[in-house]
Amino acid sequence: MNIKRPIGITIISVLIILNGSFLLFSGILTFFLASNFATHLDTLDLTSLMLAETNNTIFSNNDPNIVKNFSYFLYLIAVIITLFSLIHFIIAYGLLKGKSWARLTTLIISIISIIGNILLILIILGLFFIVESIPSTPSILFGNVLTIIINTLIIYYLLRKEVKDYFTYRYPNRSSFSSSFDDLR
Repeated sequence: MNIKRPIGITIISVLIILNGSFLLFSGILTFFLASNFATHLDTLDLTSLMLAETNNTIFSNNDPNIVKNFSYFLYLIAVIITLFSLIHFIIAYGLLKGKSWARLTTLIISIISIIGNILLILIILGLFFIVESIPSTPSILFGNVLTIIINTLIIYYLLRKEVKDYFTYRYPNRSSFSSSFDDLR
């Protein structure tokens, strides 16, 4: 028995692919920044800037270890961003193929995203009242509210009966737990 893929699954997959593409571009850009960071920082004269005092020792920005460590940190961030982009592509593929693990993963990520964006809104509003000169607060809040709305719609859609049926009927002879791991092969 083969059930036709709901159009909403295709739309959600395209959104995930677009987000993954943005993350991949960001990861590549961060790799580029990390590789050029040390050379460009050495050409700047930042002797007037000092970093925090630790154990009665003042570290200047000309300390090569700080520059090297920050470059390594940027490389780490680039790797993490790139891995997240690959995860997005895998999840989108799983959704398009009707894999139950992809539906469950999308639900979990959407819930985490809603919670994270609510916390970000609360932090931004808290900071706004502390420092009233934060620029673009409405645009930052709009992006977070839009993300909450989109993720709420994704959760609602993925919990609808016909969508659950699409993922259930793709592999009717397996339990949902065992099929999650068997489908990874």
